[in-house]
Amino acid sequence: MTSDDERIAAPKFLRKAERKLKSAQRRVSRRKKGSNRRKKAIKKLGIQHKKVSDTRKDFHFKTANNLLKKYDVVAVEKLNIKGLARTILAKSVNDAGWGQFITILSNKAENAGLKVIAVNPNGTSQECSSCGHKVKKPLSQRTHNCPNCKVSLCRDLNASINIKNRGTHGLKAQSMSS
Repeated sequence: MTSDDERIAAPKFLRKAERKLKSAQRRVSRRKKGSNRRKKAIKKLGIQHKKVSDTRKDFHFKTANNLLKKYDVVAVEKLNIKGLARTILAKSVNDAGWGQFITILSNKAENAGLKVIAVNPNGTSQECSSCGHKVKKPLSQRTHNCPNCKVSLCRDLNASINIKNRGTHGLKAQSMSS
């Protein structure tokens, strides 16, 4: 989600290809170890996995390109992706390929002379983007309603505005010290 209220949905390439992958994996399992037919089935399975990987990578490059066309500075959450990949959300985190996307975005930004700033994600969705008041809410609650300033926003939009503010604040601090 961008701070301009533009939502970029994760396409879930792995989830869409699961049936084909399962079928190819089953074909490998049925073949006798060491046989030419098994080697052929393994090669086909590898091609299916590569297809998923390539489509995800293509999506990441196109998304990074679109973001860098629109913005000179991109602020992202500095997430512990390896830690998240060990949780119940592991399949979704790995399917989205956040680490790969951040790497691609950073490299493209550096080549274009633009900046990608990683900010601390602590409390970005709990803090009000309008007044800064902490509003505790469970993950299931998808709207941010501030009792202090009466702002009502989508939880993700509120978080993206907070990330943008932290990123621009960090950018100002860097330029002042230079």
